[in-house]
Formats: sequence, C-alpha cells, structure tokens
Amino acid sequence: VLPPGINPKKNKPYGVRLYSIASTRYGDKMDGKTLTFTVRRAVYFDPELGQEDPSKKGVCSNYLCDATPGTPVPVTGPSGKVMLLPETTPEVPIIMIATGTGIAPYRGFIRRLFMENTEAAEKFSGLAWLFLGVANT
Repeated sequence: VLPPGINPKKNKPYGVRLYSIASTRYGDKMDGKTLTFTVRRAVYFDPELGQEDPSKKGVCSNYLCDATPGTPVPVTGPSGKVMLLPETTPEVPIIMIATGTGIAPYRGFIRRLFMENTEAAEKFSGLAWLFLGVANT
C-alpha cells in the first residue's frame, strides 16, 4: 500500500507499506477487482501524557482505517511468496498458524474453502484448523 502524503523526516513521499491480502484471488465480490486487507490501527498511548500521541500514530494503518468503502487505494505488488491451498489431496487436514504473520492470509483460505463455489472447495473433506497467537502485554 502506498499511503498518501510526505514523510516529514525525509521530505519525500511515504514508502510502500506491506500488508497481507485477506481476500481470495477473486476478491470478496468475486469480480477480481477488489482486495481486502485486515488492518489494526496503530496508535501510541503516552503514559506520561495520559493520552494518545498523534505524532506517533501509524501513517498507513490510520489511512486505511479512515478510508471509506470504495476509496481507491494505491497498491503495488505482489511481493513475497504465494501460498495456495492444496487441491490434489482434499482429505488432508489444513493447519493454519497465525502468529507473527497475522490472520489476513488465512481469511482468504477459509473463504475459498467454505464460501466460494470452486471444485477444490466441493472436494475438500479434511479438517481445517486455525490457531491464532497474539502478544499479551
């Protein structure tokens, strides 16, 4: 995602922020024209001030969280490795572990398995396990 604005520390446009896509390859509307992201708004609570410090809020997460549905968002990519569900062994259990990677890619897997009318989804007969681990501080 390319957030709008100028980075005040570098006096240049903000750089790319990486997010995992949370929709399947066809998008949530099944039209191939949409992407869904799972985003947590990044804010910083200053214990000395007893309130949030707006100078330390996440530039891109706040941009995405403040956007309304249908807002065009400039994106680039994909980058990284592609993860696909197995289609040749529909009886094998699928174990998804979301810790440092977040839950976003697994949202797409679950939608593909249980909500999309695909041959792979119709044949799937295994169990799907999703484990979510989060920091507790």
